[in-house]
Order: sequence, then structure tokens, then C-alpha cells
Amino acid sequence: MNFSKQSNLVLVLVLCVVVGTVANVSAGKSSAEPQDPSSLDRRISLLEQRFYQVESNINRLQTYLASQRPPTSQPSTSDRDVLIIRDEVQRLSLRLGEVECGLLKLDERTATRRSNSPKSDDPCRVNVDTPLRLSARP
Repeated sequence: MNFSKQSNLVLVLVLCVVVGTVANVSAGKSSAEPQDPSSLDRRISLLEQRFYQVESNINRLQTYLASQRPPTSQPSTSDRDVLIIRDEVQRLSLRLGEVECGLLKLDERTATRRSNSPKSDDPCRVNVDTPLRLSARP
């Protein structure tokens, strides 16, 4: 159970204890006596102050615990996605270069049959008779 759920559970338990105590005290008094509105107002104000103190203490504890946790060094999901996409783009770029080289070889083969002279120093056009070797599919 994480800390926020525990703190909420503690608040609920404290509230139940306070309500039970108030109910017990009011049940102990005779119902014939009317309650003084000013004393009830004072009691309610005291309860509100105590709840505020408990809540502020819990908030301070949560802040303290959050500051004590070491930062995680693992990349976030979006960072992982970016790395995966970058790798895919590199593989696709390599594959595209190989396909372009194959197209140049094919173009040079058809061009040399027509004119019988190589026209370029491009490595893909120089050895046109070597078979094209493509890397594994990405």
C-alpha cells in the first residue's frame, strides 16, 4: 500500500475515533440538558484545528518522503520509444542505401550494354557484375 493510501486510511480512522468520542460524550449527557451553541461551536473549532494539524503533518511527511527517494535513472517510456524508432530509422536507411546501390548496378548494366563504357566512379556502378547482397530485412 503506498503512502497516500495509508495517510487517507489514517485520516479516516482518526475521524471515526473523533466522531465516536463525540457521540459517546453526547450520549453520556442527559438529553434533557440543552447543548450550549457557543460551547458546541468552540468544540467544533478545536476539532477543525486538530484535523488541520494532522493534515499538515501528513503533508509534511509526504513531502519529506518524496524528497528522500532517490531519482530513478531508468529512461522513461518515451525515451525508450525514441531509441527504438532511431534504431529502426538507421536500419531502414541502410536498407535504402543497399536498394539504391542495386538500382544503380542495374542501371549501369543496362547502360554499359548500350555504350560499353562505365560512366562513373561510384562503387555501385564500378562492379556491376557482382551480385547485390542485401542485409536481412529490418
